[in-house]
Amino acid sequence: MSREFWNRVPEPCRGKLEKLSRQIKFRAGDTVFLQGDSFKGPYVIERGIFKIYQLNEAGKEAILNFFFPGSIIAALPILKNIPVYPASCEAVRDGSVIFIPVNECISMMAEYPELKQCFQEDFVSNAEFFKDKTTLLMLHTTEERVLFFLEALGAAEREVYLNIPKNQVALYLGVSPEAFSRAFSTLKKQGRVSESEGYVRLLPEVSEE
Repeated sequence: MSREFWNRVPEPCRGKLEKLSRQIKFRAGDTVFLQGDSFKGPYVIERGIFKIYQLNEAGKEAILNFFFPGSIIAALPILKNIPVYPASCEAVRDGSVIFIPVNECISMMAEYPELKQCFQEDFVSNAEFFKDKTTLLMLHTTEERVLFFLEALGAAEREVYLNIPKNQVALYLGVSPEAFSRAFSTLKKQGRVSESEGYVRLLPEVSEE
């Protein structure tokens, strides 16, 4: 079980919350929940990668965020008392989540206010991410969007395992898969990005003297 979220949960309620929770496994492409479904509770990612997305009026998918092990999916409804899921969630890679039933979760938050703080921290983090997504969509070139995305993943500080299908990354960036592949290849040739066995690193730009 991923410990990132659970390590932040206050010790007195951690064991109780884990007993109330249950593991659910998903295959890539499986739907976790759909936008408008009744809110049944949040999920903590144990392994795999999941995406949150919405469909516009034309039925075109817009990916809002990718979620990785240790992060919480659907913290907003539990904090704002929203009766439905405001977006859809799908597994991008095979994985599993820990589901926390909403009623039990609310009772635990009332008993342990520190637990609510754990959800609030994730909500604030995602709110900042959505601001970044707005900034990303204002960038004109695909290369700029790729660099922005990799920086947001932390690739400027360390190698990042980019285990997300390229067509999904392209959809998130708002470009075609072909445009993404061309931009990624260009950045590699320019020495801005290195890639080895799926691990990607954002390299500093070399100034011309």
